Amino acid sequence: MSSRLKLALEADFLRFGEAGTIGYMNAGGSSDFGGVDAGRIVAQTHIYPTAQALSVRGVRCVREISEQVSACIVQCHRSKLATLDLLRRAFELTEPGGLVILDGNKTDGVESALKSVKSRFELDGSYSKAHGKLAWVCRPETLPDLTSWSASPRIVAEEFTTFAGVFSAEKIDTGSQLLADHLPPLSGRVIDLGAGWGYLARRILKNPSVEHLLLADADALALQAAELNIDDARAEFLWCDARTLAASPADVIVSNPPFHAGRVPDPGLGQAFIETSARLLKPKGSLWMVANRGLPYEETLNVSFGRVEPVAQTRGFKIIHATNPKTARKR
Repeated sequence: MSSRLKLALEADFLRFGEAGTIGYMNAGGSSDFGGVDAGRIVAQTHIYPTAQALSVRGVRCVREISEQVSACIVQCHRSKLATLDLLRRAFELTEPGGLVILDGNKTDGVESALKSVKSRFELDGSYSKAHGKLAWVCRPETLPDLTSWSASPRIVAEEFTTFAGVFSAEKIDTGSQLLADHLPPLSGRVIDLGAGWGYLARRILKNPSVEHLLLADADALALQAAELNIDDARAEFLWCDARTLAASPADVIVSNPPFHAGRVPDPGLGQAFIETSARLLKPKGSLWMVANRGLPYEETLNVSFGRVEPVAQTRGFKIIHATNPKTARKR
């Protein structure tokens, strides 16, 4: 199905100039550029698999756009604070007279973000389609004060720094806390697979017998927060796709894997984390993981590990300990 952007361009509701770089903030790996040459796009993303997918398509990817652009598209984030911060940056970076475009689904809060835009700017046009909206503003010569749109770092539980838009930015995740509370004393080389902003890692590093801890996550912004939250020479931070991670064999892997791709449930993500864990563990290594109680991980666990033990269950979560990784035994 054609995107709102492509349909609006084809209908001549809006136009890009023939030349100039076009920014795309919060781009997705399969984002439709509306027929615009990928070589003109500079895409901002913190997500590793997204950056990989866009790079294959010939798009230049950066964590932060720092250059002036002739136009800028902002894909609505699930976090309104994150969306407004991206819009602030888009208006600052777009040259006067260029278009700043907001695109998003209603379920991602596009209407709320658009209300904030209309409180500062006069819309030059909008286009509704497929349960979402595209709206655009011609960037004025002088910008209004957009300071309130800046997403400042947050402090969680009086000691952890997080950023708007990362997983569990406003509080310690219940599943992660439950897993941390059930971990035995750990030792050796440990991987925190899907480490986020570092809550589990901080708890793991309280064990003096842990020699090295690799914090692996696909979200560079979450890892940036983790680096602020952890001051320990044993910690290493790696921006990566955990599903294809290559690392030294580990004694223990701890994981609270994601189970959504955007808003769409995707148990395959957690299943891939389990398979990666079996591949990266030493033959006598073990996996400690937490998952929502209803997620179908047991079959993958039993295929990947010789022994799978339920450790604890609550109304919403389950803690699992898996040992004897079958993939490790084949090395």
